[in-house]
This record gives sequence, structure tokens and C-alpha cells, in this order.
Amino acid sequence: MASIIEMVIVLVAAAALTVQGIREDIAHKRAQLLAVEGQNEQVINDALSQWVTDNFAALLDQFTQSGSPDLTPPTLDELFTKGNLKQPHRNGPFWGGQYTINMSMVPAGCTQEAGNCHVSYVLYPSLPLTKGGVADVAGAAQVALAGGNSFGFSKVQNASVISGLNGAWTATNPLGNLPAVILATNGPGSDGDSVWIARDGHLTWTGSQNVNGVDLHNVGNIDAQGTIAAPTVAASNVAVSNAVRSPGTLFIQNEAGTAPAAADMGTATLHGPLQLANTGVPRAPCTPPAVVGNSDGSGQVLTCQGGQLMPVGGQWQLMQQIVVSHGSFVAAPVCSAGGVPKIFLAAQNFSIDFTGTVNFGASTGNGPWLISITDGTTSSGIPGAQAVASVYCDY
Repeated sequence: MASIIEMVIVLVAAAALTVQGIREDIAHKRAQLLAVEGQNEQVINDALSQWVTDNFAALLDQFTQSGSPDLTPPTLDELFTKGNLKQPHRNGPFWGGQYTINMSMVPAGCTQEAGNCHVSYVLYPSLPLTKGGVADVAGAAQVALAGGNSFGFSKVQNASVISGLNGAWTATNPLGNLPAVILATNGPGSDGDSVWIARDGHLTWTGSQNVNGVDLHNVGNIDAQGTIAAPTVAASNVAVSNAVRSPGTLFIQNEAGTAPAAADMGTATLHGPLQLANTGVPRAPCTPPAVVGNSDGSGQVLTCQGGQLMPVGGQWQLMQQIVVSHGSFVAAPVCSAGGVPKIFLAAQNFSIDFTGTVNFGASTGNGPWLISITDGTTSSGIPGAQAVASVYCDY
């Protein structure tokens, strides 16, 4: 008897586990189905947005001639035949009903002459999502989440309002006070399609734009009324009528973009450091005007003087002046590339017997130098004798 009871318990438990597994499998497949539905509605919504952009001029004419803000929306078949949809779509979700599209010109009182009209539209299934005859708000949230930021759904509380994902926007529930209604829009109320950038240029931006660091190619003219700030500005042809201010590095290249080119800006006021290209070599031939940095990166500025690149200030660059006496050592200066250390002595203070002979000078070579101020008769240093040693770099 005990064995039969145990067997019945095992069979009942196995049946319960089987039922639970079937339920979980059904729930998983339903979640997948809801996600696919959201993605499908997203495709339709994107196609509808493209259609509005393509046909805005005709919609504006319809609005102007009729005087009514209500516009004629396209059907799914029309979206397909016009190429906005890449393949035909069933006109309705899997739970029944049809996809409904309402379209209007906003805001109230806009005119074609003022250029302030926008198209606002909504896309929604004509029936709310249900499960077992009960509104499935959780399922509606899954559909909206798969659709993206243009989608929202109505909840049990305050079901007359459609709320966008994360509360980004709200719109009136087109089906009334029913929960689990799913709706997509390009902008509820007076926002209209101002949330989109029309490719035909009929809309103007009304706020600052963030292009997320992507590049803009094949741009014609750019007219700026404010400040253009960039860490790096590269241009092939720049005409400046007022001022160029760069918080970072300003590169100017020739039209081929392969070599530096001249910058003709008239009078330029620079606030901050100016970094020259380190491409110059002293004594290299040049054609004025030319200003470059020494190729060794020392920061020395070279200008075109007499057809040659020479340091600003001339051939001899004074590096140091010190007072020396007999036996002093004078260190050689550190010269930029192309420079040779030199020393020049000028008598400062000494006296000798009128019958004496003076030897005055420094050791030969490029330094360091040994200073010699001696009595030529005895070859000994003259007491108290001093000179000024001027140390140069010769280019």
C-alpha cells in the first residue's frame, strides 16, 4: 500500500513540474513575441517619419488650402510602395485590431509664410494588449521597450494618458481610459516633427545640438555668429574678417592638405602662446616673409633675413656677460642647432708699470675658456686686473 501511495505522489509531482515548465516556456515565447511586435512597430514608425519628411511640402499645401490641421496619413501599403517600408507589413498586431495613424499640422495658428508649421503624428493599435481577457500592462511595457524612446503605453492608474518610456513625454490616450494601449509618436502636442531634422531644410533648429562626436563630411559654407571652439582646427582655405581664437592648436595647410600654407589675416591679436613649426635651419635659404622655429625644438625663432634663415636679433646671440680675472674659467653656452660658442673680452679694470707689457685674452676653441691677463715680462697675473667676458652663440 505504501509503495502505491508513493508512486501516486511521484506522478503528481512530475505532472506539476511539467505544467510549470510548460507555463514558463509559454511565458518565454510570449515575451519574444512581444519584443518582435515592438520592433515591427518601430520599423513602421521610422518609415512613417521618413514619409513625413519626404512629403512635407505636399502636407503643408494640403493644410494651407483646406485650413484644417487634420492631414491625410499614408497607409502601410503606401509606405511600402513609396519605398519607406522595405517589405509589406500586416496591418495590425497579433492580438487583433489595426494599426491606426493620425496626423495633424501644429502648432495652432502656424502659417506657411511664417515657416513655423510642423507635422505631428501618432501610431497605435486600435485595441489594447490583453492576456486572458485582462489588460496586460506589463506586456505593453515590453512592446514599448522594444520599440524605443518614441513609444509609450497607458497604465492602470490614469489610463487616459500615454506615458513615454522613463516619463520622457505624455500624450492623450486615443482609445480613452483604457490601460495597456501602446502608442508611438514623433512628438506629442505642439512638438510635432520639430524633434526631427528635416533634410529639405524647411525646419530650423530651436535648441543646441549634440552630434555625439561624429564627423560632418561634404559641408559647404558654415556661418557662425558666436564662438567656434575646438582643440584642433584644420582648414585648407580660411578667410578671416574679424578674429581667430583657438584654445588648442591651430593648423593651417595648403589646399592639398600636405604642407603648411600662408595665413593671411591682416592684423592678428593672439591671446596665449603661439607655437611655430620646428622646421627651420640657420643659414638655410628662404624667401621672405618667413617665420619658423629652429628644427631642434629649442624654441629659437628664425626669420628670413637677406635670403637666409637667421635668429631674431642677428648672427651673434649674446648669452651671458660676467666679470673675470686672470685664471678664471668661463663655461661655453648651450647653443641651438647651428650655433657655435664664442667669447669676447673687454678690459674692465687694471693698471701696470709704464714699462710693463700686457698679455690679454682667452684660450682658443669653443669653450670652456681659460682667461689670461698677465704681465708679459714676468708671465704672472696682474693683481686686481678684471675684464668683462661676453659669451655668444655665432650663427
